[in-house]
Amino acid sequence: MATKTQAAALLLCLLIAASSATVYSRKPRHPRTPCRELTFFFHDVLFNGHNHDNATAAIVGSPQWGNKTAMAKPNNFGDMVVFDDPITLDNNFHPPPVGRAQGMYLYDQWSTYGAWLGVLVSVQFDGVRGDVELCGR
Repeated sequence: MATKTQAAALLLCLLIAASSATVYSRKPRHPRTPCRELTFFFHDVLFNGHNHDNATAAIVGSPQWGNKTAMAKPNNFGDMVVFDDPITLDNNFHPPPVGRAQGMYLYDQWSTYGAWLGVLVSVQFDGVRGDVELCGR
């Protein structure tokens, strides 16, 4: 009787060991690969005094010699622009947007074009929602 019990216990241990080895050795059928490239377009239409229906950006600060409907000369120096732009997956303005880009940019160089940008990119498509904050030159 003891040999049957020992044999059953040994068989049970072998079955448990074999099943746990096969569980841990399985590889996923479709390994997930990280997204290494993100391409999107945000469309900035600056308010010029006449296009209030489709403007997505406006000059809110300008130098003393500038105004709020045209960029300052030279090189837009001193202009501060806020925007709320639609984001699309191609460079066409008319497809349905997949998100919004909201933020500001400040032209900060006198001798050449240069801007400081702060933006929140909020994207939602294919059931995925994500936000990215960008800041810099």
